[in-house]
Amino acid sequence: MKTNSLIVKIPVRTMRRRIKTNTLGLLIALLLLMTFSGCRVRRPDDVLSPRKMEAVLYDYHLAQAIVTELPPAERYARDSYLYWSFSKNGITKEQFDNSLIWYTRNPKELAEIYKRLSERIEKEYNQSLKAIQEIDKRAVVGTISGDSVDIWYQDRLNIFNTSVFMNRLTFSIAQDTTFYRGDTLVWTADNAFVTPDDSVPHMAYLSLSVRYNDSISTVDTILRENGRTVLTLNLDSAKAMTSITGSINYLDSTDNRNSMLVVSGISLMRYHQNRLPSLPSPPAELGTDDGGGGGDVE
Repeated sequence: MKTNSLIVKIPVRTMRRRIKTNTLGLLIALLLLMTFSGCRVRRPDDVLSPRKMEAVLYDYHLAQAIVTELPPAERYARDSYLYWSFSKNGITKEQFDNSLIWYTRNPKELAEIYKRLSERIEKEYNQSLKAIQEIDKRAVVGTISGDSVDIWYQDRLNIFNTSVFMNRLTFSIAQDTTFYRGDTLVWTADNAFVTPDDSVPHMAYLSLSVRYNDSISTVDTILRENGRTVLTLNLDSAKAMTSITGSINYLDSTDNRNSMLVVSGISLMRYHQNRLPSLPSPPAELGTDDGGGGGDVE
């Protein structure tokens, strides 16, 4: 089974390359600056601490790497990504600029920060490679022949918040010989909203689609309460599908990082017609396109 996970990915490789390039140029400049620098100057109170600066620079370079990977039509969001790195760490752009100026005038401290950043990026790069290999293994497991198979290949537990990097999950599964016309898909998940108080509005949108050469069949629902969600979708019995796609979108209307959605126990079962279990009824709130099944929220 060929899979193509569309979940928002952190471009670790791009970030790693950017950090290495920045570090090399920085070290060359630092060697020159250190020649003229004397003893260490006391850090002013309005300058970020080394650990804080390291955290901000990590997110700043991460935002730069993500912007690099954006398609041209979305480059307008560049400033939003960069400002995210400041708001996440509770600082302003002015504080960052002021601190960066001080650190560039004190090259030893800045060199230590970038040394730790390089080590961190290298470690996370290696971890990301292992994670990709694990996802590939899960996808292969899902191709095992059988009348009923769980084809979910991503993490079964996901936590969402209002951050642009953590408010959406998507997936895509390509057609292969294990799918038959008329198969039934059952996507199940347990959801729990975690908010500071009941006054914080929250909801989530779930969507499951099957794509054909000439059409798309979709079932979706909106979550407003805690519980179990089941979406069912029948593959067309007259034509072959090309892919299965789905998404979870957290739609909290606030920017409160303490407001979260926890989705656990995720499974995506594929049933051949002769092994179809007793399925829930479609939801009354949202229907389907092209007669493609139903879903419910318990």
